Amino acid sequence: MNQPINLSRLGFADRSQPEQTYSRETATAFVIRQVESTGAATRYDFDIERIVTTAHAMVNDWDLHHMQPEAFWRIASSFIRQ
Repeated sequence: MNQPINLSRLGFADRSQPEQTYSRETATAFVIRQVESTGAATRYDFDIERIVTTAHAMVNDWDLHHMQPEAFWRIASSFIRQ
């Protein structure tokens, strides 16, 4: 009965959740998670820093979740290490 109300359902911001801040470090972690998520490659198969820099320039934000998956993978495929 005494459960907190989910205000986001009503169109109000949920102030109980801390605001996420994004940085080069969070973008790097995102890229590593993405390239390793398929299980076909590891972070060492890609130039992670160049992917982060290029993706950041494309979306003009460190929150890379805004990218379309196709755009992300096009960038990542450009920086596969030989």
